[in-house]
Amino acid sequence: MQKKQSFIFSFLLLLACTKNKVTPKPAHTLCETRSEMRSCPQKHGKIFLPRTYTARAIYLGYSEDEYHKEFLELIIQQVKQLETRPMVNILVPRTEDLFAYDHLVKYFAKKDYEFLNIIPTASNETIWAQDYMEILFDTKTGFSQIVDLPYIGREGETIPASIALSCQKELIEQDEFKSGNIPGNGDYGGNIEPITPKILTVGNNLTNETFNVLKASTSQELIDIDVQWLETGHVDELLTTLPLKKDAGPCEQTLLVASPKLGLELIKKLPMTEKPAKNQLMPFFDDYDNWPDLYHCLYPKNFKLKECLELYRANETYQAHIDKSVESLQLAINKHHQCRLKVESFPQIFVPLKKQKKYGEYTDRAIALNPNSVNNIFFYPTLILPKQIFPVFQEEVDKVLSQYPYKIIFANGKFVHELNGGIHCATNISYGCTPRAQ
Repeated sequence: MQKKQSFIFSFLLLLACTKNKVTPKPAHTLCETRSEMRSCPQKHGKIFLPRTYTARAIYLGYSEDEYHKEFLELIIQQVKQLETRPMVNILVPRTEDLFAYDHLVKYFAKKDYEFLNIIPTASNETIWAQDYMEILFDTKTGFSQIVDLPYIGREGETIPASIALSCQKELIEQDEFKSGNIPGNGDYGGNIEPITPKILTVGNNLTNETFNVLKASTSQELIDIDVQWLETGHVDELLTTLPLKKDAGPCEQTLLVASPKLGLELIKKLPMTEKPAKNQLMPFFDDYDNWPDLYHCLYPKNFKLKECLELYRANETYQAHIDKSVESLQLAINKHHQCRLKVESFPQIFVPLKKQKKYGEYTDRAIALNPNSVNNIFFYPTLILPKQIFPVFQEEVDKVLSQYPYKIIFANGKFVHELNGGIHCATNISYGCTPRAQ
């Protein structure tokens, strides 16, 4: 009898081992979901995975700001409803650990929230999770690496190392910058956006050092997007993609583009009797400059004011720059995938720092007047966008998105918008896939 039981146990053990070989498992278990996903693209090696793949992890910075805590709660509750839940990793600043504990302790030891992971950091600020790192995925092994991006002089400089330690990931370190060539906004992660497994968009304000790190890390072709006229200057301020279905292919996406032209067309159709509503958002400022509050230029009775005419002239120029970048991207997509993506436009007005003889130059330093709908986050089947403060813009966004089969949620982006950012800037989603059997 004992011999028979031993034989059965050996048979079951052999069966289990055989099954593991047939069905490859994702390599990581720390900080990332353990569920299997769609197969990885063939023959690509290490790449930055686009939104067409499944979310394995979401990284979010913590802040005690009430609007941001509301945003964190929104993400947590939306992930809780998913069948395949990405891990939600909340990065806590060292100055706010007690606030974070009081806020998040309610989730501890609850089975429904096992996807929640808290990572303490040595940083004073963790808000801009998109910017201080990128996540590189190895399609052959299923492992991902943290790409440490230059954040010199900023509070987030040490965060990638904290994540690499907590999640036991390899860290691709920054290149050494030569004296006088200090990195800036262009080297942050919002300026590095994958479109397909073969295409990675980067801003034309990226330094050579960061460009070289990316070039050496991925097999994807790097396509320049003209962002130098923006104050922050990131690709995720101008465009992103939206898959048309689950597990979409490279051509099964829509290109979402910020459109000053559409914004101007919509406000010029308003009746002259349109009554201005109070602007609930503070205009951006930094240690050196204050950007003008031109919210009143969205209303017909102010169209002929000098500052409003100048705003419209600037945005007509910005549209030409955006169109040129979109066409360059479409040519690259056609080259690699033999298709052009459908384009959907979201109304977006940009405000230059001051009047310029020629707009669209580095000296513009333009910022978003209204919350940027392109700066959104997507984890199937959920699309989260900032709610528009201007009703006619919100109506247009609703109309565009009504044709897509996703759960559409609008978040209050006041906190990040007033800091000249967006909800995509405040999140970092790591997409994954299951390596193909060798």
